[in-house]
Amino acid sequence: MLILGMIGWESRVFGQDMPESVAVCPPGEPAEEMAIAEANSSRIMTVEEVAVAADSIISNYDADWTDLSMQGKLTFDGLPMSVSVKVYMKRGESIILSARAPIFGEVARVEANQDSITFINKHTRCYSVQPLGGFGVDRKAYLTDLQDILLGQVAFPGNGRLTQDNATLSQWIALPTGESLLYPSAALQTAGAEYGFVLDSAMWQLRSFVLMLQKTGVVLETKYQYGEKGWTLGLEISLPKKKMQGEVQLTYPDYDCSPLEFTKLGDKYKKVDFKQLMKF
Repeated sequence: MLILGMIGWESRVFGQDMPESVAVCPPGEPAEEMAIAEANSSRIMTVEEVAVAADSIISNYDADWTDLSMQGKLTFDGLPMSVSVKVYMKRGESIILSARAPIFGEVARVEANQDSITFINKHTRCYSVQPLGGFGVDRKAYLTDLQDILLGQVAFPGNGRLTQDNATLSQWIALPTGESLLYPSAALQTAGAEYGFVLDSAMWQLRSFVLMLQKTGVVLETKYQYGEKGWTLGLEISLPKKKMQGEVQLTYPDYDCSPLEFTKLGDKYKKVDFKQLMKF
């Protein structure tokens, strides 16, 4: 079982069984310092606390939508400058992020459908494709749940949004940081991956989603900050020998929007690995 124990956003422990309580100790502290950490240890939340938390999260869900768009600015490792972005989603069918730079126009795209996610470097005319299916779940449901997560909602990939019923199938841990860790049970995990959520224990808004791909050891983390006029989605990708990160500052969703279409790659684009793709 995967435990995501977090102080801020950094401390993670993999491959242990879930204890009755979780002592959180900063990385690198000597063993004798654990006694200090015990005073601020995490604890398993009660059934009553979980029910209240689930009610609060469910009440914050967006209404059902068909498609939406958001505008903003993107900064990411490998990009030579901050770029403007448009994000378009068609529920259960597509996620498209288009990045544009002054003078150069559109420089990059990320396009996801029910089968795969495609990263496109329009400056170098290269692209890289990663499979999105293969987790043993309904592909449309899987993509729909990923869309919900990107929008800051709690959803279990392939198994739908959080409900009172599936809330009881998960482990909830109150952290000394004023946040709560939600670790889905094995029945809600997907083959080949493990994931968990961190939520604000006061407002019950999603603060972080962490996904680990077991085969490659790649860890993906999204982080959320909310404002009055918009919000910020942070992204961190931890590869075996490299870490990349960036963020998108976005407006809140517009549900009356114009669609984006997938790129027609054809012979004009060359398929490469992800490392080569990031060379601008």
